[in-house]
Amino acid sequence: MGVEKKWLFTLFTAAFLSLTILLFSSFSCFTSPMPFPSIVHHGPHHPPAFAYFISGGNRDGDQIFRLLLAVYHPRNRYLLHLGMDARDEERQRLVAAAMSVPAIRAFRNVDVVGKADYVTYLGSSNVAVTLRAASVMMKLDGGWDWFVTLSARDYPLVTQDDLSHVFSSVQRDLNFIDHTSDLGWKEKDRFQPIVVDPGLYLARRSQIFQATQKRDTPDAFNLFTGKSILSYTV
Repeated sequence: MGVEKKWLFTLFTAAFLSLTILLFSSFSCFTSPMPFPSIVHHGPHHPPAFAYFISGGNRDGDQIFRLLLAVYHPRNRYLLHLGMDARDEERQRLVAAAMSVPAIRAFRNVDVVGKADYVTYLGSSNVAVTLRAASVMMKLDGGWDWFVTLSARDYPLVTQDDLSHVFSSVQRDLNFIDHTSDLGWKEKDRFQPIVVDPGLYLARRSQIFQATQKRDTPDAFNLFTGKSILSYTV
């Protein structure tokens, strides 16, 4: 009888310890989530990666963050730009919001431009800030395949996994830029006027303005026109 009681005591003790360990492990899983794997492989034998430049102006921080979450993927690279007309507090809130996402903290693939530029949508400053963003992205990470520009008012229609699947069957030296050399009415109204963009040289935002004179259409190079939203490889 004593042997049986001793055996039952040992059994209950082992069961109690096992249950305690199981409950502790379950509690730890909920309170301390497993870290994300932070190694992402790039190259021709791996799915494509995209470099997103998302820009906006004053009070666009929340929309930029919403768009970032909608297009986020660990394989991609992201550069967020709030124009100089936005307050520094808004820029800091955008940084804090991005760093509050565990995946972004793990993969460290999101950056926010600290020294912002004034951007006039219809002016050459818009082109300048886009070229600067592409240069910054290449310095930060050269593993991406396509550079994509988005504004705070854009929103994706497909998931990043679907987009990556579609682009996996495309040659990675192809560009997707809607352009044409048939200028038509734009030659007289867009290319011959002399346009000044104050966003390039003034420390404040101002609208572009046109000079009273016009110039001849440049003939040292070919002119193309198209849409400002683009996706191209570098």
